[in-house]
Amino acid sequence: MFKNKHVVIAMLVAPVLSILAWLAVDYFISERPHVAESGATYALIAKSNCRYDSGQCDLENSDFSLSMRRGGIANNSMVLTVTSSHALQGATLGLVDNGSPQQPSPMTSTDASRTSWQGTLLLPTSAEATIRVAVTAQGSTWFAEVPTVFLLLDE
Repeated sequence: MFKNKHVVIAMLVAPVLSILAWLAVDYFISERPHVAESGATYALIAKSNCRYDSGQCDLENSDFSLSMRRGGIANNSMVLTVTSSHALQGATLGLVDNGSPQQPSPMTSTDASRTSWQGTLLLPTSAEATIRVAVTAQGSTWFAEVPTVFLLLDE
């Protein structure tokens, strides 16, 4: 079987052609990244550190990213710090605990570049509680809902 030169050449060329075809289909069919449109809303995807007690939750969508960290705890509430890759026009966060959403609270900017924001949030009472965060940057709104597991409440 391997004595025929046509079979040997076909066995060498076929994998190369299949990889080239796969890359060509990806190039012609895949969605191209585009600039965020003013007034549009975009979902942020939670990274893996949001699912574990890492103390930090990173969110991203293309080149836009947020990082949430827990600050101090006082009076049955905690301080959350949000750091953004872009300057933000505004930021709010809220807690959904036991299936009932609480009133979202606005965050305040803590630096002149408007990339670091801080806000307070009531302590969650259940393990299924989630945090909803929404930020506005360059006229677009970015939002996410993440579990509170990353907050390390057992300290």
